[in-house]
Amino acid sequence: MKKVINILIWLVIIAYFIVAMSFVNEKQKNILCHNIKVSITDSSINGFIKETDIKEFFHQSDMKVIGSPVTSINTKELEQRLKEYSAVKNAEVFVTMGGDICVKIDQRNPIIRVINKRGNSYYIDEDGTIMPLSNKFSSHVLVANGHIVEHFEINKSRKIPCNPDELKQSGNTIMCDLYTLGKFINGDEFWKAQIEQIYVNDNYEYELVPRVGAHIINLGGINDYETKFRNLKAFYVQGLNKVGWNKYEKINLKYENQVICTKR
Repeated sequence: MKKVINILIWLVIIAYFIVAMSFVNEKQKNILCHNIKVSITDSSINGFIKETDIKEFFHQSDMKVIGSPVTSINTKELEQRLKEYSAVKNAEVFVTMGGDICVKIDQRNPIIRVINKRGNSYYIDEDGTIMPLSNKFSSHVLVANGHIVEHFEINKSRKIPCNPDELKQSGNTIMCDLYTLGKFINGDEFWKAQIEQIYVNDNYEYELVPRVGAHIINLGGINDYETKFRNLKAFYVQGLNKVGWNKYEKINLKYENQVICTKR
Protein backbone atom coordinates (compact mmCIF):
# COMPACT_ATOMS: atom_id res chain seq x y z
CA MET A 1 0.00 0.00 0.00
CA LYS A 2 2.82 2.39 0.93
CA LYS A 3 4.55 1.58 -2.36
CA VAL A 4 1.40 2.44 -4.33
CA ILE A 5 1.05 5.76 -2.49
CA ASN A 6 4.70 6.69 -3.31
CA ILE A 7 4.09 5.91 -6.98
CA LEU A 8 0.97 8.08 -7.01
CA ILE A 9 2.86 10.95 -5.36
CA TRP A 10 5.59 10.79 -8.01
CA LEU A 11 3.00 10.66 -10.78
CA VAL A 12 1.35 13.78 -9.39
CA ILE A 13 4.73 15.58 -9.17
CA ILE A 14 5.63 14.64 -12.75
CA ALA A 15 2.22 15.75 -14.00
CA TYR A 16 2.64 19.05 -12.16
CA PHE A 17 6.00 19.71 -13.80
CA ILE A 18 4.62 18.86 -17.23
CA VAL A 19 1.74 21.30 -16.76
CA ALA A 20 4.06 23.95 -15.30
CA MET A 21 6.53 23.64 -18.16
CA SER A 22 3.72 23.86 -20.70
CA PHE A 23 2.51 27.01 -18.99
CA VAL A 24 6.03 28.51 -18.99
CA ASN A 25 6.57 27.65 -22.67
CA GLU A 26 3.22 29.19 -23.57
CA LYS A 27 4.10 32.31 -21.59
CA GLN A 28 7.52 32.55 -23.28
CA LYS A 29 5.87 32.56 -26.69
CA ASN A 30 4.08 35.75 -25.71
CA ILE A 31 7.24 37.54 -24.51
CA LEU A 32 8.64 39.82 -27.20
CA CYS A 33 12.25 41.03 -27.38
CA HIS A 34 12.21 44.78 -26.75
CA ASN A 35 15.64 45.72 -25.40
CA ILE A 36 19.34 45.13 -26.14
CA LYS A 37 21.93 45.03 -23.38
CA VAL A 38 25.57 45.12 -24.51
CA SER A 39 28.75 44.36 -22.56
CA ILE A 40 32.14 44.84 -24.24
CA THR A 41 35.23 43.61 -22.42
CA ASP A 42 38.39 45.77 -22.36
CA SER A 43 36.43 48.73 -23.74
CA SER A 44 38.68 51.07 -21.74
CA ILE A 45 41.75 49.72 -23.63
CA ASN A 46 40.46 48.98 -27.12
CA GLY A 47 37.69 50.83 -28.91
CA PHE A 48 37.29 48.89 -32.15
CA ILE A 49 33.71 47.91 -31.30
CA LYS A 50 31.23 50.31 -29.68
CA GLU A 51 27.90 49.62 -28.04
CA THR A 52 26.23 51.63 -30.81
CA ASP A 53 27.78 49.29 -33.42
CA ILE A 54 26.18 46.26 -31.78
CA LYS A 55 22.78 47.96 -31.46
CA GLU A 56 22.93 49.02 -35.11
CA PHE A 57 23.71 45.40 -35.99
CA PHE A 58 20.53 44.22 -34.28
CA HIS A 59 18.44 46.92 -35.92
CA GLN A 60 19.33 45.84 -39.45
CA SER A 61 16.26 45.11 -41.55
CA ASP A 62 17.07 41.42 -42.01
CA MET A 63 17.66 40.70 -38.32
CA LYS A 64 14.01 40.58 -37.16
CA VAL A 65 15.03 40.41 -33.51
CA ILE A 66 13.39 43.43 -31.87
CA GLY A 67 9.66 42.72 -31.57
CA SER A 68 10.06 38.97 -32.13
CA PRO A 69 9.16 36.32 -29.50
CA VAL A 70 12.24 35.44 -27.44
CA THR A 71 11.65 31.74 -28.20
CA SER A 72 12.10 32.38 -31.95
CA ILE A 73 15.53 34.05 -31.66
CA ASN A 74 18.43 31.90 -32.85
CA THR A 75 21.20 33.06 -30.49
CA LYS A 76 23.82 30.72 -32.01
CA GLU A 77 23.32 32.21 -35.45
CA LEU A 78 23.60 35.72 -34.01
CA GLU A 79 26.87 34.78 -32.30
CA GLN A 80 28.29 33.49 -35.58
CA ARG A 81 27.29 36.64 -37.43
CA LEU A 82 28.88 38.85 -34.76
CA LYS A 83 32.11 36.85 -35.00
CA GLU A 84 32.38 37.85 -38.66
CA TYR A 85 33.42 41.31 -37.51
CA SER A 86 37.22 41.41 -37.72
CA ALA A 87 37.58 43.04 -34.29
CA VAL A 88 35.35 40.50 -32.50
CA LYS A 89 37.20 37.60 -30.88
CA ASN A 90 34.18 36.01 -29.24
CA ALA A 91 30.47 36.77 -28.89
CA GLU A 92 27.87 35.42 -26.49
CA VAL A 93 24.16 36.09 -26.98
CA PHE A 94 21.25 35.05 -24.78
CA VAL A 95 17.69 36.21 -24.10
CA THR A 96 15.92 36.75 -20.78
CA MET A 97 12.36 36.16 -19.65
CA GLY A 98 12.04 39.91 -19.35
CA GLY A 99 12.41 40.36 -23.11
CA ASP A 100 16.04 41.50 -23.12
CA ILE A 101 18.64 40.25 -25.56
CA CYS A 102 22.03 40.29 -23.83
CA VAL A 103 25.26 40.47 -25.82
CA LYS A 104 28.78 40.01 -24.47
CA ILE A 105 31.62 40.91 -26.83
CA ASP A 106 35.31 40.07 -26.42
CA GLN A 107 37.43 42.32 -28.62
CA ARG A 108 40.61 41.22 -30.33
CA ASN A 109 43.77 42.59 -28.75
CA PRO A 110 46.34 43.76 -31.33
CA ILE A 111 50.01 43.41 -30.39
CA ILE A 112 51.70 44.70 -33.53
CA ARG A 113 50.91 46.99 -36.45
CA VAL A 114 52.49 45.97 -39.74
CA ILE A 115 53.36 48.37 -42.56
CA ASN A 116 54.59 46.21 -45.43
CA LYS A 117 56.87 47.04 -48.34
CA ARG A 118 53.92 48.14 -50.49
CA GLY A 119 52.64 50.49 -47.79
CA ASN A 120 49.69 48.30 -46.78
CA SER A 121 48.97 48.41 -43.06
CA TYR A 122 47.09 46.14 -40.65
CA TYR A 123 47.23 44.73 -37.12
CA ILE A 124 48.13 41.28 -35.86
CA ASP A 125 46.45 40.28 -32.61
CA GLU A 126 47.73 38.08 -29.78
CA ASP A 127 46.30 34.97 -31.48
CA GLY A 128 48.03 35.63 -34.80
CA THR A 129 44.84 36.92 -36.44
CA ILE A 130 45.00 39.68 -39.05
CA MET A 131 42.92 42.77 -38.26
CA PRO A 132 42.32 45.63 -40.71
CA LEU A 133 42.82 49.17 -39.44
CA SER A 134 39.80 50.96 -38.05
CA ASN A 135 38.63 54.51 -38.76
CA LYS A 136 37.11 54.58 -35.28
CA PHE A 137 40.11 53.64 -33.16
CA SER A 138 43.89 53.49 -33.42
CA SER A 139 45.76 51.10 -31.15
CA HIS A 140 49.14 52.30 -29.86
CA VAL A 141 51.13 49.10 -30.30
CA LEU A 142 54.52 47.97 -31.57
CA VAL A 143 55.11 48.93 -35.22
CA ALA A 144 56.86 46.68 -37.76
CA ASN A 145 57.96 48.05 -41.14
CA GLY A 146 60.70 47.81 -43.75
CA HIS A 147 61.22 44.96 -46.24
CA ILE A 148 58.10 43.05 -45.28
CA VAL A 149 56.51 40.85 -47.94
CA GLU A 150 53.74 38.44 -46.95
CA HIS A 151 53.49 34.86 -48.21
CA PHE A 152 49.71 35.10 -48.26
CA GLU A 153 46.96 37.42 -49.50
CA ILE A 154 46.15 39.91 -46.75
CA ASN A 155 42.50 40.42 -47.71
CA LYS A 156 41.80 36.70 -47.92
CA SER A 157 43.50 35.55 -44.73
CA ARG A 158 42.26 35.77 -41.17
CA LYS A 159 45.16 33.92 -39.57
CA ILE A 160 48.89 34.13 -40.24
CA PRO A 161 49.76 30.77 -41.86
CA CYS A 162 52.70 29.56 -39.80
CA ASN A 163 52.39 25.79 -39.97
CA PRO A 164 55.51 23.95 -41.23
CA ASP A 165 54.01 22.89 -44.58
CA GLU A 166 52.99 26.43 -45.54
CA LEU A 167 56.34 27.86 -44.48
CA LYS A 168 58.23 25.15 -46.39
CA GLN A 169 56.23 25.93 -49.52
CA SER A 170 56.63 29.72 -49.29
CA GLY A 171 60.15 29.89 -47.84
CA ASN A 172 59.08 33.17 -46.19
CA THR A 173 59.14 33.26 -42.39
CA ILE A 174 59.07 37.04 -41.92
CA MET A 175 55.46 37.30 -40.75
CA CYS A 176 55.80 34.40 -38.35
CA ASP A 177 59.04 35.89 -37.00
CA LEU A 178 57.36 39.27 -36.50
CA TYR A 179 54.45 37.63 -34.72
CA THR A 180 56.85 35.71 -32.45
CA LEU A 181 58.80 38.87 -31.60
CA GLY A 182 55.63 40.93 -31.15
CA LYS A 183 54.12 38.40 -28.78
CA PHE A 184 57.34 38.21 -26.75
CA ILE A 185 57.78 41.98 -26.49
CA ASN A 186 54.11 42.57 -25.70
CA GLY A 187 54.21 39.91 -22.99
CA ASP A 188 57.15 41.47 -21.14
CA GLU A 189 56.42 44.73 -19.31
CA PHE A 190 60.02 45.97 -19.60
CA TRP A 191 60.35 45.38 -23.35
CA LYS A 192 56.80 46.52 -24.04
CA ALA A 193 57.69 49.89 -22.52
CA GLN A 194 61.12 50.05 -24.18
CA ILE A 195 60.75 48.79 -27.78
CA GLU A 196 58.51 50.79 -30.10
CA GLN A 197 59.47 49.54 -33.57
CA ILE A 198 60.83 46.53 -35.47
CA TYR A 199 62.49 47.29 -38.79
CA VAL A 200 63.26 44.57 -41.36
CA ASN A 201 66.45 45.69 -43.13
CA ASP A 202 67.80 44.84 -46.62
CA ASN A 203 69.41 41.65 -45.27
CA TYR A 204 66.10 40.60 -43.69
CA GLU A 205 67.52 41.06 -40.23
CA TYR A 206 65.42 42.52 -37.43
CA GLU A 207 66.42 45.91 -36.04
CA LEU A 208 64.75 47.23 -32.90
CA VAL A 209 64.12 50.90 -32.23
CA PRO A 210 63.90 51.74 -28.50
CA ARG A 211 61.93 54.53 -26.85
CA VAL A 212 64.85 55.42 -24.55
CA GLY A 213 68.37 55.78 -25.97
CA ALA A 214 69.66 57.02 -29.33
CA HIS A 215 70.79 53.61 -30.59
CA ILE A 216 69.55 50.92 -32.96
CA ILE A 217 69.57 47.28 -31.85
CA ASN A 218 70.45 44.68 -34.50
CA LEU A 219 68.86 41.43 -33.38
CA GLY A 220 69.86 39.54 -36.52
CA GLY A 221 67.50 36.58 -36.87
CA ILE A 222 65.15 35.42 -34.14
CA ASN A 223 67.24 32.38 -33.30
CA ASP A 224 67.83 32.36 -29.51
CA TYR A 225 65.90 35.64 -29.31
CA GLU A 226 65.09 35.15 -25.63
CA THR A 227 68.81 34.83 -24.82
CA LYS A 228 69.56 37.92 -26.91
CA PHE A 229 66.97 39.96 -25.04
CA ARG A 230 68.30 38.67 -21.72
CA ASN A 231 71.85 39.72 -22.69
CA LEU A 232 70.59 43.11 -23.84
CA LYS A 233 68.77 43.71 -20.57
CA ALA A 234 71.91 42.83 -18.62
CA PHE A 235 73.88 45.27 -20.78
CA TYR A 236 71.29 47.98 -20.17
CA VAL A 237 71.52 47.51 -16.41
CA GLN A 238 75.28 47.01 -16.10
CA GLY A 239 76.49 49.13 -19.01
CA LEU A 240 74.23 51.91 -20.27
CA ASN A 241 73.10 52.89 -16.79
CA LYS A 242 76.74 53.77 -16.08
CA VAL A 243 78.07 55.22 -19.36
CA GLY A 244 74.85 56.87 -20.56
CA TRP A 245 72.05 55.86 -22.92
CA ASN A 246 73.27 57.98 -25.83
CA LYS A 247 76.89 56.79 -25.93
CA TYR A 248 76.39 54.15 -28.63
CA GLU A 249 74.94 54.31 -32.14
CA LYS A 250 74.41 50.60 -32.66
CA ILE A 251 74.12 47.54 -30.43
CA ASN A 252 74.65 44.27 -32.26
CA LEU A 253 73.21 41.04 -30.81
CA LYS A 254 73.34 38.87 -33.93
CA TYR A 255 76.37 36.87 -32.82
CA GLU A 256 75.98 34.18 -30.19
CA ASN A 257 76.33 35.41 -26.60
CA GLN A 258 77.91 38.70 -27.72
CA VAL A 259 76.85 42.32 -27.31
CA ILE A 260 78.90 44.43 -29.74
CA CYS A 261 78.54 48.21 -29.50
CA THR A 262 79.47 50.94 -31.97
CA LYS A 263 80.18 54.38 -30.54
CA ARG A 264 78.65 57.38 -32.19
